[in-house]
Amino acid sequence: MPPRTKEGRLPEAIAFGRHLREMREARGWTLEDFAEASTLNALQIGHIERGASDPKLSTILKLANALEIRPHELLRPFR
Repeated sequence: MPPRTKEGRLPEAIAFGRHLREMREARGWTLEDFAEASTLNALQIGHIERGASDPKLSTILKLANALEIRPHELLRPFR
Protein backbone atom coordinates (compact mmCIF):
# COMPACT_ATOMS: atom_id res chain seq x y z
CA MET A 1 0.00 0.00 0.00
CA PRO A 2 1.41 3.46 -0.93
CA PRO A 3 2.51 5.71 1.96
CA ARG A 4 -0.10 8.21 3.13
CA THR A 5 -0.14 11.25 5.39
CA LYS A 6 -1.55 10.91 8.90
CA GLU A 7 -4.86 12.18 7.46
CA GLY A 8 -4.80 9.29 4.98
CA ARG A 9 -4.03 11.40 1.91
CA LEU A 10 -1.60 10.34 -0.80
CA PRO A 11 1.36 12.75 -1.23
CA GLU A 12 0.83 12.58 -5.01
CA ALA A 13 -2.80 13.65 -4.62
CA ILE A 14 -1.68 16.58 -2.48
CA ALA A 15 0.91 17.65 -5.08
CA PHE A 16 -1.63 17.33 -7.90
CA GLY A 17 -4.15 19.40 -5.94
CA ARG A 18 -1.65 22.17 -5.20
CA HIS A 19 -0.69 22.38 -8.85
CA LEU A 20 -4.34 22.46 -9.90
CA ARG A 21 -5.11 25.26 -7.43
CA GLU A 22 -2.11 27.27 -8.68
CA MET A 23 -3.34 26.95 -12.27
CA ARG A 24 -6.88 27.98 -11.27
CA GLU A 25 -5.70 30.96 -9.23
CA ALA A 26 -3.34 32.09 -12.01
CA ARG A 27 -6.48 32.57 -14.11
CA GLY A 28 -8.21 34.50 -11.35
CA TRP A 29 -10.96 31.86 -11.09
CA THR A 30 -12.97 31.02 -8.01
CA LEU A 31 -13.90 27.41 -7.37
CA GLU A 32 -17.34 28.23 -8.74
CA ASP A 33 -15.84 29.70 -11.95
CA PHE A 34 -13.74 26.56 -12.41
CA ALA A 35 -16.70 24.31 -11.69
CA GLU A 36 -18.78 26.03 -14.34
CA ALA A 37 -16.00 25.86 -16.93
CA SER A 38 -15.30 22.19 -16.22
CA THR A 39 -18.90 20.98 -15.69
CA LEU A 40 -17.76 19.59 -12.32
CA ASN A 41 -18.99 20.43 -8.85
CA ALA A 42 -17.10 23.12 -6.87
CA LEU A 43 -17.07 20.83 -3.83
CA GLN A 44 -15.47 18.06 -5.92
CA ILE A 45 -12.79 20.44 -7.19
CA GLY A 46 -12.13 21.62 -3.64
CA HIS A 47 -11.59 18.03 -2.52
CA ILE A 48 -9.14 17.47 -5.38
CA GLU A 49 -7.26 20.70 -4.63
CA ARG A 50 -6.83 19.68 -0.98
CA GLY A 51 -5.59 16.23 -1.97
CA ALA A 52 -8.56 14.62 -0.24
CA SER A 53 -9.74 13.07 -3.49
CA ASP A 54 -7.89 11.13 -6.18
CA PRO A 55 -9.40 12.21 -9.54
CA LYS A 56 -10.36 9.77 -12.26
CA LEU A 57 -8.99 10.17 -15.76
CA SER A 58 -12.32 11.55 -17.01
CA THR A 59 -12.13 14.24 -14.31
CA ILE A 60 -8.55 15.14 -15.23
CA LEU A 61 -9.64 15.51 -18.85
CA LYS A 62 -12.49 17.86 -17.86
CA LEU A 63 -10.16 19.94 -15.71
CA ALA A 64 -7.57 20.22 -18.49
CA ASN A 65 -10.24 21.10 -21.04
CA ALA A 66 -11.58 23.88 -18.80
CA LEU A 67 -8.06 25.26 -18.34
CA GLU A 68 -7.45 24.93 -22.10
CA ILE A 69 -4.29 22.91 -21.57
CA ARG A 70 -3.17 19.41 -22.48
CA PRO A 71 -3.85 16.84 -19.73
CA HIS A 72 -0.16 16.06 -19.20
CA GLU A 73 0.37 19.65 -18.03
CA LEU A 74 -1.68 18.84 -14.93
CA LEU A 75 0.74 16.03 -14.16
CA ARG A 76 3.82 18.28 -14.26
CA PRO A 77 4.66 17.85 -10.54
CA PHE A 78 5.41 14.18 -11.23
CA ARG A 79 8.11 14.59 -13.87
